[in-house]
Formats: sequence, structure tokens, C-alpha cells
Amino acid sequence: MSQLKVNSIIPVAGVPTGGGGGIVQIKQSVKTDVQTTTAQFGSWVDISGLSVAITPTSSSSKILINYSLMCSANNVIVGIKLLRGSTAIGEGAGTPSTSNYKASLFSWTGGNNLSTMSKFVLDSPATTSATTYKLQFAGHNGGTCGINDFTGGGNYLTDSTLTVMEVSA
Repeated sequence: MSQLKVNSIIPVAGVPTGGGGGIVQIKQSVKTDVQTTTAQFGSWVDISGLSVAITPTSSSSKILINYSLMCSANNVIVGIKLLRGSTAIGEGAGTPSTSNYKASLFSWTGGNNLSTMSKFVLDSPATTSATTYKLQFAGHNGGTCGINDFTGGGNYLTDSTLTVMEVSA
């Protein structure tokens, strides 16, 4: 059996200005079970099963992260935090009245709702060491929020994903 291994393939027209942009590797975790919490902002809870470790091949690589979560709540603001290790990333600029309210994504769900919360974040970890990305969630207003769960009852088969891609620089 023959193998062809290369470090890069450059198009006949050359690389775009700035070069790079190719996907080097992709890793994904999929959550198919249900998780709920009554945790409030400031007491963020890890979303079990949605953690991905990736080892960049170059310290100049960027990591493109996408998460797609099936979230439920009953008249609750749901917050999602994206972390590289223990550092929150993908959050808005500025300083709210308290850092407890910083998140990478918020969604208000009035009534009993099951909806998708999705976001892309481009990170520059500047390392070739194993790097772990994970998600946390919490609610506001004292209610219950869930992942892959419909707080209004019923059995729904769905999943949530966390995908990370190394992009060459």
C-alpha cells in the first residue's frame, strides 16, 4: 500500500495574502444525555461530556471552536461559558457590574422552550501543548435550565456538540 505525506499543498495560484487557513485537525465531543441545573450566574456548572482536548501542531495555529447546544428553560436567562483550561474566552468586551454576568452567549427563554444555542469562536492559544476546551452553563431568575432536556416535560431525542479545529496560520 502506498502513502503520500506532505506538510502542505500550495495551489497553483499561490496561497492567499497572509497564507494559512487550512484545517489541520478536527476533534469533537457529542452529548446525548440530559443535564439540568438550578445554578445561578457566578456558580457555573461544567456541561458533562462537552470537553475536547487538542494538541496544536504549531504555536502560530489558531483554534476554531463551534458549539451547538440544545438548551431548555422555563422563563430563565440561560448563560453559556466557553473556557480554554480555566480561562473564559469568547466573552464580550467591557466590564459588567459583576464578572458573574460575563458569558460567551446568553439566551432568554420565556415559557417552556427547547432551542439551539450556537456560536463560533476563533482562539489563539499560542502553544503546542495539549489544550482543553469545555463548556459551562447556568441560569438566572432562579429557574431550571437544561441541556438536551425539555423543561416542560416530554421525551425528546437530541444531542449537543463541541467541535474544535486547528487552523494553520
